[in-house]
Amino acid sequence: MLVRRYRSFRYACIVGIAIPVLLAIPARDAFAQQITLSNARGLDFGRFVASSGGTVVLNPAGLRSRTGGVVLLNSPGAGQAAFNVAKFSNGNGNKAIIISLPSNGATRLTSGTNSMNVVTFVRSPGTLQTVPNSGTTLSVGATLTVAPNQAPGSYSGTFPLTVNFQ
Repeated sequence: MLVRRYRSFRYACIVGIAIPVLLAIPARDAFAQQITLSNARGLDFGRFVASSGGTVVLNPAGLRSRTGGVVLLNSPGAGQAAFNVAKFSNGNGNKAIIISLPSNGATRLTSGTNSMNVVTFVRSPGTLQTVPNSGTTLSVGATLTVAPNQAPGSYSGTFPLTVNFQ
């Protein structure tokens, strides 16, 4: 019983010391500037034949290329993902912006039990210092890794995109 009282007293002393220290730290203005992020276009690698495998590369401008034995087929809908980034309100000034794209190997497209890895996500603009009051468009490209004789199908998936004001 004596030990419990000692422990309780010790914790009370620590808290008693911490509170005055926290009160001594000067307060800074804090605000949250909200942004809206809406998907204007999905990432679409288009149609292709896997053959001996390789990659399908989409750059942020929507240009599609390939490596290895992949054969690209006519795909008018293929292209980069596009997101509209806007301020929810004018907020309290211009703040730095950090955009986080998925790491390599974190995103897979699936069709039934078959899958393909999406790697090397890239964006345009490469850096975004602020979001103008009128908003801006963020374009995202990536590379699809295609296995030799990849099973045909309609592959789909999602990827995370995080935009933070600092």
